[in-house]
Amino acid sequence: MKTVDPVSQELLRSAADRGLDLNWERYQKLQPQDGFLRVGLSCPYGCLQGPCRIDPFGRGPDHGLCGLDRDGMVAALLLRLSLIGALEALNTIPAPDTISEVSLPAPLDEMATQALKNLEGDSLSVGEIYRTTSLLQRPQETPEQMVLQALRLGIITLGLLEQRQTSLDAQGSLLCKAGYGLLAGDKITIGICGHPPRELIEALLKESSRKSSVRVQLVSLGDWIRLNDGFLPYACTSGEAELSLISGKINLVLLGSGADPTISDLCQRLDVPLVESQEVQETGEILRLARQAYSIPSETSFDPDPSLVHKARVIMTAQDLESLLRKEKFHARLALLGGADTPQHSFGWIPVELTSALRAEGYLVAGWGDAALWMIKNGFASEGQDHAARILDEYQGPLLALKALAVSGRLESLQGICFTGLKACRDLAVALGLAGLGLKVCVAVPLPLWGSERVRNFLADKLAAGGGLLTHYDHPANAEEILEWFLNHR
Repeated sequence: MKTVDPVSQELLRSAADRGLDLNWERYQKLQPQDGFLRVGLSCPYGCLQGPCRIDPFGRGPDHGLCGLDRDGMVAALLLRLSLIGALEALNTIPAPDTISEVSLPAPLDEMATQALKNLEGDSLSVGEIYRTTSLLQRPQETPEQMVLQALRLGIITLGLLEQRQTSLDAQGSLLCKAGYGLLAGDKITIGICGHPPRELIEALLKESSRKSSVRVQLVSLGDWIRLNDGFLPYACTSGEAELSLISGKINLVLLGSGADPTISDLCQRLDVPLVESQEVQETGEILRLARQAYSIPSETSFDPDPSLVHKARVIMTAQDLESLLRKEKFHARLALLGGADTPQHSFGWIPVELTSALRAEGYLVAGWGDAALWMIKNGFASEGQDHAARILDEYQGPLLALKALAVSGRLESLQGICFTGLKACRDLAVALGLAGLGLKVCVAVPLPLWGSERVRNFLADKLAAGGGLLTHYDHPANAEEILEWFLNHR
């Protein structure tokens, strides 16, 4: 199945009846995807004499034009992805030009110190990000040196995400709602994709709250959009954004930075008004376009059950999480699950199955990203439950849990961190950084490392020397494999 959600399945049938191709169909048309890139054997250097590729089976090219071998090629690709991930984290900071030194907070500084000794360095700085670009101009470092630098960039990424948090207003927890039930009933709905300016969203909310004959609501189509007193309600996860448009319940889409290009294309095909946030638009005009679209009868009869909405608190600070764990008299095992929807898996399958199974095994589960939204949609995070799943800030994710456990001296309670899917390079950099700190990390989708046994072995040995583990597979792992990984590493 493409998704575990019965409502999503209904919308998929509607899309098929109307001849609309969505992300799953695009994924299938792309198969087989570039096998060289999938195993890391497509050169990542900034060279225009290629592209060069190495035959993974040893029957074709075994070196690039410049003489680069398979080990250097795989290590360089890992370094390039880590570099992009660190830059993505740097761009989340309000004033990145003011940042020079990078560090982890006091509860984790000892872990960071030990990790840096293992990675052959004493301190971290933003300058390392820029110096890394010189390593990717022409091959000049050994594969081992590039892997070490990739791990250092991973820890830098964690430090930058911590820097982002300290620049924001610290709040203990914020309310959010998620589920297709938000689209039930008779109302004008504006869907938000990407990250429009916060001021624009707040102005729209204020304008739409005025009395009118039909209620107006704003919903996120999978992006974590923070407001002053909570998060914008989530109609769906990021992977389901196209399905929400298929429903006919979205009367206008407000597009911000970071949105997938397909949203614009699908809005055009479905005649859904689209407003890009960079355009100069009065909120009154946006609402007028939404009301006008609402007045045109929808081609679909989709009307979900309004009860398909669940609420949860998103924990924003380590202090709040530590307090919650203390109130629960938490002495059990903690499992962290996070990541983005990916068509390599049935949407929702890994987070839903794992959350259910791990809770049955006595684990406390916490999540972030799309994985967290699946926990909310399935009621696993609803207040009042015994050992409800905990929802963590999208940007802090596992780092927040580490700080809370370190303060209380219970880091040994963390049994593992699973990335259920990867989308941005930042996710990969965070996974590398966590493993570099000495933690057990699992990635449920393949990493481009299988083209070099030397790189895989060096990475595993270097992480093991610091007490860390990065488990990854040469195939999209299933829920049973990841459950076994948690149970075997407790």
